[in-house]
Amino acid sequence: MLPTALQVAPAVIWGAGTLFIAESPRWLLSVNRRSEAIHNLERIRKLPKEHPLMVSEINAMESQLEREHETIAGASQLDLLKETLATPENRRRFCLMFLCHTFGQWSGANAITQYCPTIFGYLGVASGEKTFLATGIYGIVKFSTVFSFSIFIVDFVGRRRSLFTGIILQISTLVFIAGYLGATNGMSAAKIASDPNLVRASTAAIVAIYLHAVAWSIGWFSVPYLVNSEIFPTRIRSFNMSIFMALHWAYYFGCSRAMPSLLAATDRYGAFVFFASICAFSLVFAYLCMPETAGRPLESLDGLFQRPLYTIWKVAYPTAAEVIGTVAISEKEANVLEASYVEQVDHKSHDQIR
Repeated sequence: MLPTALQVAPAVIWGAGTLFIAESPRWLLSVNRRSEAIHNLERIRKLPKEHPLMVSEINAMESQLEREHETIAGASQLDLLKETLATPENRRRFCLMFLCHTFGQWSGANAITQYCPTIFGYLGVASGEKTFLATGIYGIVKFSTVFSFSIFIVDFVGRRRSLFTGIILQISTLVFIAGYLGATNGMSAAKIASDPNLVRASTAAIVAIYLHAVAWSIGWFSVPYLVNSEIFPTRIRSFNMSIFMALHWAYYFGCSRAMPSLLAATDRYGAFVFFASICAFSLVFAYLCMPETAGRPLESLDGLFQRPLYTIWKVAYPTAAEVIGTVAISEKEANVLEASYVEQVDHKSHDQIR
């Protein structure tokens, strides 16, 4: 209950902070409030509305919104669901992400986070301030890992390799924690403290909890969010991301509710065996079915999902031709954007923009 209650503090700060944030210009354009959108973009960019960059950005947002509206024009939620499930390629995309979020949540990381003080107590951390300090450090480890991973690492390592690394490290830490809890099952705290080997094992188990946080942050926590937004066609992307975010939190609720009963029914260590087993299955699934989406254009993903999911491992990584194609497309788009600037500004301003 306490870890849940502590989340109220940052939520209140965050909620109060939103009162001072400018409304998204893109959203204002989507609801036909163009003057407010331009005013807020001026506030964000600190540029006058006549500036070429401002004009170009507003035009780009309006063009993108127009394309999105054309893409889903006349489509109801039921139509988008039918399109997701009726087409084999889209159905495979849906199944892939459904299993990703299932494995991600039932690998146990959120349940461990929710009951961190209790679990640290099982591993020998004294109750009271030390337990809460250990829990706070656990949260810091997760946040710093996700931040550094998402900013500096994931695009260099790739989604698939990051996922493999995270799952393997999760399995290793969960097995070690399960082994420690199994070996000390029924022992008193005094008996454990009197055995130097068990004391060292207790310390290693606490370190394993922190390593598990790192593993989940670079694997099943981060990768599904990234792949979610990369594999679906534009027409059904938002619809499916909504489904999977709802599924994510439903699983979070179910796993958190199940954790106390799971710990009690399996003598504590069995819960970690269960989570390690889920991770083992997920490793096989990830190897067979998870494509590498980094550096891969959407056109190649369409062809990728024309094959059964369990054969994707054969073509999991993009070819050199696909990567070169992506670079070529980016250069073409850059040239188009540069040409649009030329139409709006004189030669001197154009040099400044470049």
